[in-house]
Amino acid sequence: MAVRRLRWFKIVFCSMILGGLWRLNERYMWMSMREMSVNAATPVLEERYWDVFPSRCLRFWPLFIRRSRDMAVFLERTNPVLVETRMTGIGSFVTDIKLLSPRIVVEWQGKEWCISKEGRMWSLTDGGFWFRELKIPWKPLWKLPDAGEEGRLLPGGVFPSIFSTDAIDDFLKGLGGASWFDGVEEVSVGRRAGDDFFELRYVREGKDFTILIQRDKHGWEELGLALGHILGSLEGDSGGRLIDATYKDRIVVKNLPAGAAEGSSR
Repeated sequence: MAVRRLRWFKIVFCSMILGGLWRLNERYMWMSMREMSVNAATPVLEERYWDVFPSRCLRFWPLFIRRSRDMAVFLERTNPVLVETRMTGIGSFVTDIKLLSPRIVVEWQGKEWCISKEGRMWSLTDGGFWFRELKIPWKPLWKLPDAGEEGRLLPGGVFPSIFSTDAIDDFLKGLGGASWFDGVEEVSVGRRAGDDFFELRYVREGKDFTILIQRDKHGWEELGLALGHILGSLEGDSGGRLIDATYKDRIVVKNLPAGAAEGSSR
């Protein structure tokens, strides 16, 4: 019984102390926030930050230490941003709001999605995510297979990417710097014979060419040079050509019949 009374005494005593400190703070504002600076990538983002800033934190800065993380989670879910807050002194804080760095645009389930270098994604059909400062890499458009996930419900806003981009990262590292790559409008990504498979739509002077690539057939440097040479030799060509690099020992160039099954799994 004595232990229980002592415990209740401690609870009541601490509550009285905290209540007294709160009342003193309300009167003298000695725990008020001294400085709050926001470095935002755009004025709109700074406005959105202040819209959700809890005003109570101005009167009692320790509360902001906990609430700042909640604010960051909310803003990062509703905007393509990274939010970081640091304490620069007693009662002084600085918050940085940086736009994500768009890396690729993918087409999936009939919609276009942006995936950032930070590994987050959002729908490009949502007007709330449009910022002039975001440099969206519209070319090439990456078309990904549904992989049995058709109709899958995705969280709204900005969220961690559901796609592994390892194959795309490897592709861009190998061929993204090739002189001819700027002409690639679309890349369809899939699997063939157990390896990564890419179908490129290359456009030059309004003429379309299809390029098929299977990852294990050629080294990237060798392939990049060979495709550059072939495309150069087709200068002035009327298009409608298939450049098939899915063979182990050669690259085949042929006319592309409509509806034909292209490529080799050998």
